Amino acid sequence: MSKGRRRRGHDAAHENHERWLLTYADLITLLMVFFVVLYSMSSADSTKWKQISAALTQAFNVDVLQGTTTTTVVDGAAQPVPPMDNLIADSEVPQVSRLQNKLQSIVDGASQAPDVSVGVDRDGVVIRLSGSYLFDSGRAELKPNSFAVLDAIAAEVRLLPNDIRVDGHTDSTPIDSPRYPTNWELSSARALAVARYLTETDAVRADRLMAAGFGEFRPMVPNDTREHRAQNRRVEIHLLSSLRTEPAALGVSPQPQSSTEQVQP
Repeated sequence: MSKGRRRRGHDAAHENHERWLLTYADLITLLMVFFVVLYSMSSADSTKWKQISAALTQAFNVDVLQGTTTTTVVDGAAQPVPPMDNLIADSEVPQVSRLQNKLQSIVDGASQAPDVSVGVDRDGVVIRLSGSYLFDSGRAELKPNSFAVLDAIAAEVRLLPNDIRVDGHTDSTPIDSPRYPTNWELSSARALAVARYLTETDAVRADRLMAAGFGEFRPMVPNDTREHRAQNRRVEIHLLSSLRTEPAALGVSPQPQSSTEQVQP
């Protein structure tokens, strides 16, 4: 009798020990999940804080944000990368509102409605114009109907101190032209045509302007349909948020070069 009681007592003690282990394991699992959730929340907050801090740091005295839209190359082809969401809405940037209002009045009265958009990216304020509105296919001479839109843009940017970069973009269709062997040449020529018009016709200071041609290598959307290719053929006018320091601000007077001075090889 006593031996049977001892065996039953041993079995009961063993059963209680296993229950304790199960409870302990459940507790450890719950704690692990709890700390994983806390870690993920803290990482998200840290990322957002970094974005907000960067946006505040990059903001400058004419209310333009810095930013950029990047691309990646996969299997030798350029692929668009979605831009980072702006922490400040386009409507809160004064230049965007004024440009949108001016351009809208031009668009409403135009016989051929231009495809123009105004927004903000990491470089600053960006104005995108359809390549087919500005140029004929395979050419880099501005169409006369685009002058009014470019004049409206120049009237706004001429008053600001920021540098201006004009970017030319094409789609991925190879060009067959002896004048423009590749899309690089075509996109560069188109960017230069817009930059020259802004300075020669609309009196935008030439030392504020720069032009760049990116060919088909920075698409906004994949070049998989006719509509997407038309969207990628564009010219972008960037009102850059980084202010260039003038020599006078540094206390340095530019030294004119003598006309008789020769450059040594």
